[in-house]
Amino acid sequence: MPNPSQRKERVILLMMVGVLLALIVFFSSLMVQTYREYKNFRVRELRIEAKLTQARKEFEQKEIYLARLLEDPEFLERVVRERLGYARPDELLFRFSDEP
Repeated sequence: MPNPSQRKERVILLMMVGVLLALIVFFSSLMVQTYREYKNFRVRELRIEAKLTQARKEFEQKEIYLARLLEDPEFLERVVRERLGYARPDELLFRFSDEP
């Protein structure tokens, strides 16, 4: 039969092992949760970067379009005629509808 001091040591050792296991489980769950959050943020970051890339491409295209409008009078005239339906004073415009 173990003496009382050995019994105390065993109880203390078992309690320490139990506390250690509880801490391991707790911090492991925190790590798993943090990793999941990291993956979610990474996916969001990739989506936002793709949107940003697309927005930059659109911006560049619009800058090119604007530069052509400002620098190319023929292009400007064609755009004004097509979009606004303008004509020169001596021209006659015919408009056709697509409706039957």
